[in-house]
Amino acid sequence: MDRLRVALLVETSRGYGRGILHGVWQYIQEHETWSILYRPCGFGQVAPSWISSWDGDGIIAFIDTAKTARLLKQSGVPTVDLLGELIPKPQVPFVAPDNQQVAELAVQYFLDRGYQSFAACGFRTGLRPMLDQRCLKFQQQIQETGAECALFTPRGGGKEGPSWEREQEQIARWLQGLPKPLALFACNDTRGREVLNACQTHNISVPEEVAVLGVGNDDILCQLSDERLSSIDVDPQRVGYQAAAVLDSLMQQKPVSDLTFIPPRRVVSRHSTDSLAVTDPELATAIQYIRRYACRQIQVEDVVKQVNLERRVLERRFRKLLGRSPKAEIIRLQLVRARELLAETTLSNTEIAYRCGFNSAAYFMDLFRRKVGQTPGEFRQTSQSPEQIV
Repeated sequence: MDRLRVALLVETSRGYGRGILHGVWQYIQEHETWSILYRPCGFGQVAPSWISSWDGDGIIAFIDTAKTARLLKQSGVPTVDLLGELIPKPQVPFVAPDNQQVAELAVQYFLDRGYQSFAACGFRTGLRPMLDQRCLKFQQQIQETGAECALFTPRGGGKEGPSWEREQEQIARWLQGLPKPLALFACNDTRGREVLNACQTHNISVPEEVAVLGVGNDDILCQLSDERLSSIDVDPQRVGYQAAAVLDSLMQQKPVSDLTFIPPRRVVSRHSTDSLAVTDPELATAIQYIRRYACRQIQVEDVVKQVNLERRVLERRFRKLLGRSPKAEIIRLQLVRARELLAETTLSNTEIAYRCGFNSAAYFMDLFRRKVGQTPGEFRQTSQSPEQIV
């Protein structure tokens, strides 16, 4: 039987595109081998004209121009889109990160650090619709908590917006007028780095005045400045795996979903958010202590010893700021670490329980099921095995 011929029109100068290729490769390794035609395709770059008459079996593409959409439609070849940037959208299945869950993760991340002032920074409205949506969802979820969220979009210039230098000035002036400490959500890592640059050149302290969180977790982009960028890992490998699974079904003429959204994995914390929006010095000390030692079997009494407060006073202040007790915060951080170890290692439940500061594996597994809604084994299976989301 001849191999199916699949074209990959994917931008790979950034980690997201490379992660997608990795996911496609993983799917191929686990299923029938495809003959791959790989064509790097930069953002805004039209697909090659020959694709309209290409005699292949399937296409996975970043569709971000109307001309590319027309060429792919003319080809008649089953196609999966990875961007969803065109309006109206091409009539092909679409696979991408779940912006609703990305926003939820970012909001909770900042709330856990005590922030009360928030902002989101995007590009020119309409230029990248999925990124516009990402910022709007963050803003909406912040507003649902009763807080306000400033939203930046550049002014002036043409369709692409103002020049880079002018836009940097606009970002800096916008930031200078917002209350501090400020939690800022950038629509992607590129925008996050631009915010960091504006802060650096205009003497805005990061993370003390402005904590910056990007999306994409592109390791190179996130490490390029002194204030290394914290970012949300959107699991591009799983996006690529799922795109390949959808395309496989299309090529076999099986029904598929028009929209498939992949949940983000986690926030990867770096220097740009390495701060807490806590003006109460005793509370700040307590929170920092818990974050550092939560997985070392500490008790609330150990936290109390670090601050000059009675236990009931500390607990009252904790609940006022974070909405939970010191004990609940210890458990929350233990389970955060447990989820990471389940997703990223093959350690046994007993070893994970020990590393996360639990006295017994049985208690850990019962607590994990009650708090997370899955057993550790179920969580590991869905976190490590892309085929589980097909």
